[in-house]
Amino acid sequence: MSSYGYPLRAVLGDYLRAGFGIVISAFPLVMVSGKPFVTYLFGGMICLFTVYGLRTVSRHFTRIEVSEDGILTTMPLRRGIAWRELSKLRLKYFSTKRDKSNGWLQLVLTANHGRIAVDSSLDGFREIVTRAMEAARENGLEIDPASVANLAALDSVTAEPHP
Repeated sequence: MSSYGYPLRAVLGDYLRAGFGIVISAFPLVMVSGKPFVTYLFGGMICLFTVYGLRTVSRHFTRIEVSEDGILTTMPLRRGIAWRELSKLRLKYFSTKRDKSNGWLQLVLTANHGRIAVDSSLDGFREIVTRAMEAARENGLEIDPASVANLAALDSVTAEPHP
């Protein structure tokens, strides 16, 4: 069994954005007290950035365990998919630039009873994609054209659509 997680370098930007958002939202709240509109607006923003920060903490401490039998996530909820039950595999690309020169990949694995999504900042992402592709082939799954193109872009993983 292999265990993977999101390293600090992968979530540091999210931690900084959450903290910066809380501080920037708290400043007007403190400076202009007693105004209901300001209180609700910036109080709501503080709540949103706090939830974003808690989501980042959860992601940082999430462990993905991969074995010959399946894949399991340990936080915030324990979810698992047996490879033999895999019913859909998608590899999505999200671009951060208009020319698509920068971005990240997200692997989404689906079974009848659940869904697991991991992104390319996860240590061991390529190994997980490789194992998931093996399971998809064993199960005779059809891979959508966009996922095939994204798999081909990973260099170490090759995929051919099933007829």
